[in-house]
Amino acid sequence: MDNQGWISLHRKFTEWEWYTDINTCHLFTHCLLKANHIDKKWRGIDIGRGQFITSLDSLAKETGLSIRQIRTALDKLKLTGELTSKASSKSRLI
Repeated sequence: MDNQGWISLHRKFTEWEWYTDINTCHLFTHCLLKANHIDKKWRGIDIGRGQFITSLDSLAKETGLSIRQIRTALDKLKLTGELTSKASSKSRLI
């Protein structure tokens, strides 16, 4: 996957409800940086703009968070509609 380019955050990001939740904010910004900027296909799976394929293990290694912290942060972000997460046997589409 091509992860080149920029993302942009508005200054109001500091007013976001999860901004002071360090683990959730860290995971969310990591997801923003990992997300595709164009539609792609990977191993027969359509991955849209704003999505990416990963796993809990990969997210833990990439962020320095534990699997439990990743799960908790994902649950919070799903609860408030910031992201969706669909797990399969070997990967996760975020």
